[in-house]
Amino acid sequence: MLQAQEKPYIFDSYGVNEGLSQNSVYDILEDTQGFMWIATHDGVNRFDGYVFNEYRYNPSSREIAGQGKGNLGTRSNTGGRALINRFALKGYKGYSLYRNAHHQLILTHNYGISVYDEYRNSFENVLEDTTWASNGERDTGSKFKILGEDTAQNALYVWRPAKGLYVLDYKTYAIRRLILYPPAMLRKGLSASAVIKDGNTIWMIFEAGELLAMNIKTLRVTTYCLPGITTHPVIRNLNSDTLIIASQGHVVLFNKKLNKYTPLTFDQHDEKDISFVPLCMELDQHGNVWIGGTDGIIVYNIKRNEIINHIVTFNGSETRSWNVVTYLYRDASDNMWVGTDGDGIKKYSPNKKVFNLYRSPFITHNMVRAVYKHDDGKLYVGLMHDGLDIYEKGGKWLERIPGDDGRNNIFPAKNLNAICREDFEHLWFHFSDMFIGLFNVHNHRFEDLTASVKALGMPNQEDIYPFLFKRNTGEVYFNYGSYLLQMMPVGRTYKASIIHEFPDEILTTYFEDFLGNKYVGTKVAVYVKKADSPSWEKINLPPGTIVKSINKNAHKQLLVATSKGLFVMDEKNQIIQHYNSYTFPSLVNDYFYGVLLDDKDRIWVSHNKGLSQINQVTDEITTYNYEDGLQSNEFNTGAFYKSTDGELFFGGIRGVNGFYPKDFRNNPSKPKVVIMRMEVLDKPYESDTALSLLRRIELPYNHNTIAIEFVPLEFTNPLKNKVQYKLDGADEDWVQAGTFRMARYTNLRPGTYTFNVRASNNDDIWNSTPTTLEIVIRIPFWQSLWFRFLLLLLLLGVAYYFSTLYLDYKIRHEKLKLEKEQAVDQERARISSDMHDDLGSGLSTIRLLSEIAKRKIQDTNQTREIERISEAAGELVDKMSEIIWAMNSSNDSLENLIAYMRSFAADFLEHAHITHQFYIPESIPNIKLSGGTRRNIYLAVKESLHNVVKHAQATEVVIQIEMHKNMTIMIKDNGKGFDQEKVRLFGNGLKNIQKRMAAVGGSADISSDNGTRVFLDIPLI
Repeated sequence: MLQAQEKPYIFDSYGVNEGLSQNSVYDILEDTQGFMWIATHDGVNRFDGYVFNEYRYNPSSREIAGQGKGNLGTRSNTGGRALINRFALKGYKGYSLYRNAHHQLILTHNYGISVYDEYRNSFENVLEDTTWASNGERDTGSKFKILGEDTAQNALYVWRPAKGLYVLDYKTYAIRRLILYPPAMLRKGLSASAVIKDGNTIWMIFEAGELLAMNIKTLRVTTYCLPGITTHPVIRNLNSDTLIIASQGHVVLFNKKLNKYTPLTFDQHDEKDISFVPLCMELDQHGNVWIGGTDGIIVYNIKRNEIINHIVTFNGSETRSWNVVTYLYRDASDNMWVGTDGDGIKKYSPNKKVFNLYRSPFITHNMVRAVYKHDDGKLYVGLMHDGLDIYEKGGKWLERIPGDDGRNNIFPAKNLNAICREDFEHLWFHFSDMFIGLFNVHNHRFEDLTASVKALGMPNQEDIYPFLFKRNTGEVYFNYGSYLLQMMPVGRTYKASIIHEFPDEILTTYFEDFLGNKYVGTKVAVYVKKADSPSWEKINLPPGTIVKSINKNAHKQLLVATSKGLFVMDEKNQIIQHYNSYTFPSLVNDYFYGVLLDDKDRIWVSHNKGLSQINQVTDEITTYNYEDGLQSNEFNTGAFYKSTDGELFFGGIRGVNGFYPKDFRNNPSKPKVVIMRMEVLDKPYESDTALSLLRRIELPYNHNTIAIEFVPLEFTNPLKNKVQYKLDGADEDWVQAGTFRMARYTNLRPGTYTFNVRASNNDDIWNSTPTTLEIVIRIPFWQSLWFRFLLLLLLLGVAYYFSTLYLDYKIRHEKLKLEKEQAVDQERARISSDMHDDLGSGLSTIRLLSEIAKRKIQDTNQTREIERISEAAGELVDKMSEIIWAMNSSNDSLENLIAYMRSFAADFLEHAHITHQFYIPESIPNIKLSGGTRRNIYLAVKESLHNVVKHAQATEVVIQIEMHKNMTIMIKDNGKGFDQEKVRLFGNGLKNIQKRMAAVGGSADISSDNGTRVFLDIPLI
């Protein structure tokens, strides 16, 4: 017997509007990368959770350039772009998907078999067969279906319903053999209606009540009699021991080893009383078998051997959606994919937080102001302007009782703002503008008690926040403007009375704890009346704070939901915590409406951006929004309720959400991120290999603006998946992309970068292993090592060339200079030789003749002129010798100069009968001096010695030469010295010494102190 469904299955829908190529689904499969593949009546689709990439048959007979590469276009409601019109298929119908042991995706179709090349993102035809075995095969297009493979035998087993079983070569896809149906079936003209491969056995069903097993190796056929097999059978393996066979009205479990079966008969009919016909089967995460067919899905529990559910609708509030289920598939995250014949794909996610939606089919609106779940499980929803909606247990909408519409006048007003329980038969309804009464849940009669309230004589005032509260003592508290009122039973009716007036206030909410402490919320404050106090105490709140609801947790802390967040107060009514979007950004909104506590004392608040769960222990906050299945992101004042069984309800502008927090489980599946596409300089990056399989790309230096598109593959609730990315070398930390699935970088410098991207699922559980892509932006050629090396070689070559030219120039210049110097030296040698030979001999002759003439003249008074001639000739000979010495280039050295000065000083002072000491350094540097330099130094020394002989009256002279950076010559005598004021008595001698030193860049210092001291300082460099 079919058990009542305790909680509805919430399905996500995908169809043509979301980008699916067509709404009739034949097959569904998840590939190794994590993409979902959906075969439809018009093409094959690859789905990443956001957009569909479409692969279709080429209807044109012409081949065009670039065929199979597709074009980017908008193919989803979210604006996502997908590759469309990718003409990569050879067949156009009868698609069936299979994933082999090598993780290849194989597609069969009416024209043969194609293999998906994930590197090229295209299908390659490996077996072509355009023939038809029959007109039926031609018309249906269901031609091939892969049953399985035998890797040891390199065999692929393909079922062709019209012929039998093909055995193909695993690598070449060549047909090895064709195994026909058993002869008995061929004679009857029967084809197998259900076939599966189980190891070396092919299980087949041809006729009702019979199951055939054929051994692939021996081709021996065994027949088993199973009375539970009827028409339209579907067969699959449960495990190594058991088959399950579903047919019209029957489910059979068959133990292959024991040859025993367990039958179950079921009787499911649609609204037209047509029996349920099975079309497909799949196991869910709990081990139940989902059987899809002509009227939705029946859920079969194996252990109990009974049908536990019948899912007839997949589209929210519809009583029965289009529900012919053609294919079922459970992915790696336990999501159940449902393919329908005409209504696209439905997906049930067991790990998705389920917020049941209560929304009436009325086209007016579902603006909810009050929610209450009664003892019988029915949900009563108060609406703005539309009265009351009633939902039966399980969420099915029953009816709407409108407000005062001028026709039936069931209710006195349209805006039903508050509902609470009186007893099993009656509910209190409180409308705006001060209307209140009792509603009978059985006969739907309303008893208006407004007159009892108006009899109190209260003035008219603003009444926009009606509330109701049933006290433990039986009274019902409610409000009108600034008054807190109560209803008390008096006989068979009720009487209203005033509890308290709060002057200049507008009451918004009321709460009373189990100890009897009363709390009233207003538009500006909270008032409290302790159980042991006769008066009300005011709790001030920040200016402009509107109190929306009040509650208390297990720690006796007061929870006040306001227009400025949630205030938590201790027993002394002091604020100890303030939950708001500034302090807690995950709250995203501060305008709170309702506050409820679940069975674990966690706080749930409704606001203008969804629902938030607050864990006070950890301050962890989780916010849910429309993408999680909420009626909308905006909720309303007063529309919240917690039922006795722990179900929480929150109403908003488009209906009510109900849920059991205890059923919430975190999704353990961690999404893998696939890099889908990349743009370089705002143009698609072209590659022969699909970008999702690339691990490294290289770009020129000027292609340094890139955009990378990626997708997290986790289908539980894709819109809640979040992404982080980081480009090593550009980003210091992870960039929080949220739900945005593209990263963009501009003006990247040449270098090597690693792009990392990772994602979290709908419960913020992150995959710690990121997807990576190495991006190399090559440096410009002029910055490359080889170019720098060549440039260095070029520079060295140029430098070598110019240095060679310079060296050649220097050599030639030095050669010319040397030649000139040699010519000068030769000329000097010639002149000195001529002077020595010609002038020297002439002067010697004059001197000799004057001496002869002097001897011949006896009178000494007549020989004075001749003596003078002889002396002058002698002096000229000495000077000429000095000139010849200076002009001779062979004497151009420092050592020769010192030797010449030493020789002169010895001869000159010896003739003057003056003793002398001549000191020279032990080593004399090999320095070349020009003839002019040698002559100036020599003459300066000679002049100094002449002054000693002529004027000093000295008996001893010391000459000392020292070598430092400069050469110094000191000439010191022991004569009488000189008066520096009468230095003119010396003539021009001293001045000549200084001039000669200046000519060689040196200096002369002459001083008199116990003799005369001449100090010559001559630079050598």
